[in-house]
Amino acid sequence: MSDYQFEKILGIQTTADEPLAIHLADNHSYEPTAYSVLELLANEVEVKDEDSFVDFGSGKGRVAIYANYRWGIPVTGIEYDELCVEVANMNRHLYCKKYGEKEITFHHQLAQNYRIQKTDSIFFFFNPFSPAVFEKVLANINKSYERYPRNMKIIVYFPMFEYVDLLDWSSFQFVKELLMPPQMIMSPNDRLLIYERNSF
Repeated sequence: MSDYQFEKILGIQTTADEPLAIHLADNHSYEPTAYSVLELLANEVEVKDEDSFVDFGSGKGRVAIYANYRWGIPVTGIEYDELCVEVANMNRHLYCKKYGEKEITFHHQLAQNYRIQKTDSIFFFFNPFSPAVFEKVLANINKSYERYPRNMKIIVYFPMFEYVDLLDWSSFQFVKELLMPPQMIMSPNDRLLIYERNSF
């Protein structure tokens, strides 16, 4: 199914078709995750009813809204670009108009300033910002775990080497790499990696 067909199903518009705000050095420009990648992820990752999904660098809301559609769990998007957040909230409105009110929230703020909630448990990153910012966000996630131990997942798509290095030295354990079909691989960085930290 094409991205256009998925957009029609969800009732949203998240393509990168216009220039957005000037980007800060630590924050990367908007690029939506392909629905084919999201479908691969959804088919391979175990998600429970008590999970809550956070998309860092949520852009116009594609990943967050898809996660709610596919798993029916609460989702949160964190995005520093104000225009993207406005579009994401409009997409939320259109999606909820079609499917009913859902637990979807978008925050306009820097990722490192987001206070990890005690229910947040799945964290998604599509290379949204510099390794320095990722390191701060990862520290915030670990602090939240120490305060409220729970099962957590970190999912990184198209990760920079520094992301992987930081995760390898963190309290999270590498679980698996999702094998992508050859036609979906456009770069050596076209990878989906999953890390977990579990409470016992």
